[in-house]
Amino acid sequence: MKRTLWLMVLYAGICAALFAQNTGAGSGENKTYKIGDIGPAGGIVFYDKGNYSNSKTDDKNDGEAAWRYLEAAPAETEFTAAWGAYGFNVNGTGVTVGSGKGNTYIIVERLKNLGENRCAAQLCATLDFNGFTDWFLPSKDELDLMYKNLKQKNAGKFGTKISYWSSSQANNDSAWYQSFDNGRQYNYGNYKYDAFMVRAIRSF
Repeated sequence: MKRTLWLMVLYAGICAALFAQNTGAGSGENKTYKIGDIGPAGGIVFYDKGNYSNSKTDDKNDGEAAWRYLEAAPAETEFTAAWGAYGFNVNGTGVTVGSGKGNTYIIVERLKNLGENRCAAQLCATLDFNGFTDWFLPSKDELDLMYKNLKQKNAGKFGTKISYWSSSQANNDSAWYQSFDNGRQYNYGNYKYDAFMVRAIRSF
């Protein structure tokens, strides 16, 4: 009788664990965040799309987990770097929310083929903060959300009178960047070899 009861308890525990794994319970999906909250990786949440999903604009790798939030890495992780690939086309980068992670993957692969290193996307992709290694360079629209939802609300300790790179290419010679002084986004006047500030983000 005791053995049967023990087996029933064990079976119930296994079923509960499998349910949590399949539904995302225990992985953060059962907790809600609001803009300005500290995220799971210790960054600051700056976007909530309202539900967990994985659109076609997400990471180009198959099997990407569904996500709902974006969090910006803390200020102490910031660095300056060139975008890279000056004079070369990095085909396939997008500008929309949800495209930053895929953009970063594309850029990193292109830079690898070109033999370049320590560029913005590469350093984001290799960032390890609080044990999280899934950071990426934000897209044009993701960068703008970070400006509007954090910088304009005096959150995130962003610099003033400086510009931040996005992962969205404009043309062979330049990429989209944003002034965190006036909030304007540009795709001219500076080039991929220029060193701008970089703030990595992650989705969860």
